[in-house]
This record gives sequence, structure tokens and C-alpha cells, in this order.
Amino acid sequence: MNPFRRRRRTRRDMIVLGGWLFADLLLGLAMIFLVANTVGAPPPTPTPTATPDELATAEASFAAQQAENQATREALESNLAMIEQTAAAQEAQAARQRVAATETAEAQATEAAMSESELATRDAQATEEAIVAQATISAFSTEVASADENQAALSSDLATISAQATAQASSGSDTLATIEALEASNSSNADALATAEAELASLQESSSSSESALATAEAERAALEARQSELEATATAFVEAAPPGSMNPNSVEEVIQVDLTGVLSGDSDAVEDAEQMISETFAPYVEEECQAGFVLTSSRAPELGQGVQLSDEINQMLVSTVPEVFSEDTTAFESVAYPGTTPTGEVFLNIFFYAGCSLTEEGGDG
Repeated sequence: MNPFRRRRRTRRDMIVLGGWLFADLLLGLAMIFLVANTVGAPPPTPTPTATPDELATAEASFAAQQAENQATREALESNLAMIEQTAAAQEAQAARQRVAATETAEAQATEAAMSESELATRDAQATEEAIVAQATISAFSTEVASADENQAALSSDLATISAQATAQASSGSDTLATIEALEASNSSNADALATAEAELASLQESSSSSESALATAEAERAALEARQSELEATATAFVEAAPPGSMNPNSVEEVIQVDLTGVLSGDSDAVEDAEQMISETFAPYVEEECQAGFVLTSSRAPELGQGVQLSDEINQMLVSTVPEVFSEDTTAFESVAYPGTTPTGEVFLNIFFYAGCSLTEEGGDG
């Protein structure tokens, strides 16, 4: 047998050989295609390097984007926290409503379970408690007076029983118990007496304080009346001291209503309204060329200081609003107040004009 005898080719060997040939053909065609497309082609265009401005713009854009992302994140976190808080609040409210509903249901169930007699008993007890409380209040003053009498009577009884206890030693234990009971009762009444006396002293002190406040108010009122009389006398003296014929002895009274709080606080609308009222009130005096010589200004206010301050403000407005009638050089002003009177902000102007004012001749009140 020849070991080098050729093996007979089969159909499978032919197919494998054909495959290798086809693969070699494709590889050759690919190499030809690559050489044809690369030989003689221009070099690729280089990517331009970013200029400083473009780099800064890109960095700014990136920073802005980061800031926007951060703001969006914070807004989302805030919304999430708000939603959680709202949910917690709603849950707490729902819990409170459930508790309230449970309590209401229990109360209604208890009310429904009570019989008519029990309801009547409850109402009667409430009425009785109210009557007892009223009776306790009404009997308070009587209790204070009777406590002294009870104290004296108990002291007398205690002395009598103590003497009897000394004479009757055989029944000492019973007598001692009685004495101790009386002493305990005596101590209780003494405590009640002390409490009643303290409450009575408190009431007396409160009454004394009220009387003191009333006395102070009456004293202030008397002082204001005296001040008013003094100012009227001063006005009369001022008019009489003027040269004969220069001042009309008949005064004229005008009344205006202003916003006390607004004028004192400098509110522009309140000041403007007050100036408008002054201008309208004294327009006829401007037309008649009347000039004021003395003005007594009185204002109603809750407190004395507020009233005097309002009178001062009105006097300044008179000079600035109608300088044809009122002048700092030729007009004297006095400011007073009517504290604790109404309507608040009402101002009385008692005016003495120089001679020649026809309105004074016609409308003077003497």
C-alpha cells in the first residue's frame, strides 16, 4: 500500500475551495477600492480652535445652564416640601375632625340615651346651681356681719364648755371631744371671717379708687371750667385793652368738625379736609375783609393733651389757610380742650374781630 497516495477529492472539498477563492476575490476588490479613494485626495480640514470669546460664551452658557438647573431643583424641592406640609396639615385637620366628630357623636349618644327624667334632673341641677350662686353673692354682705356675731358666740360657748369640763372630770373625754369640735368650728369661722373681711376690704378699696378717680375727674373738670372762665376773662380784657374803636366787643362763634387722629398724625387727606373746611367757613370773612384780633380755640377729644394739641394745629391752619383773616402778627390765639366729650374732633372758634367787620355787627352773640 502506498502511503502517499492522493486522496480523492470530494464535492465538499470543491465547495470549501470555492469559498476561499471567493473570499480572496472580495479582499482584493476591497484593497483596490481603498487605494483608489485615498491616493490623491486632499488632506482633511482641521477643526478650528475656539477663540477666547467663544470659550467665555460657552463657559457663561454652561454656568447659566447650571444655575437654571439648580433653581429648578430648588423649586422642585420647595414644592415637594410644601406638598408634604400640606399633606401633614390636612392629615392633622382630618384627625381633629375625626376626634370632634367622635366627641359629638358620643355626646349626642349620651344625650339620646338619657331619659326624660334624667334630662329634667340635669336641667333642674343647673338651675339650682345658678340659684345657689346668686344666693351666695347676695348673702355675702350678710355673712360678713354675722361672722363677727358667730365669733363672739362661739368664744362664749367655748368658755362655758371649758368651765363645765373642769367641773365634770368624769365625762372629760366626751367634753374634750365637744370642745375640740367647737374649737375646729371656731377656727373655720375665723378663717371665713378673715376671708370675708379681706374681700370686703378689697371692695372698699375698689370703691375708694373709683371715688378717687371720680374726684380727680371732677377736679379736672372744675379746673377746665376755671381755665375757660379765665380765658374768657382774658379775651374780654384783651378787647377792652385795645384802642377805643379798634376791636369789636361782640364775639363770633364758628364750629368745624375734623378728623382728630388724622390731623394729629399728619395724615395728608385729613389735613387737606380740615383746610378745605376752614377755607369754606371763613370765605365770607375774606370777602368782607374781616381781620381777627383774638381767637379762643376749644377742641373735643378723649384726653386733655389731645384736645390742646388739636387746638394748636387748627390755629396754625387758620394762619396758613386764610391769612387774610388770621395773622401771627395781629391775631392772638388761646388753645383749650374739652376732654372726654363728644363728638371727637369738634372745634369751637370764639373770635373777636377788629372794628369794621360787618359780619360781626350782624352775627355777633355779644
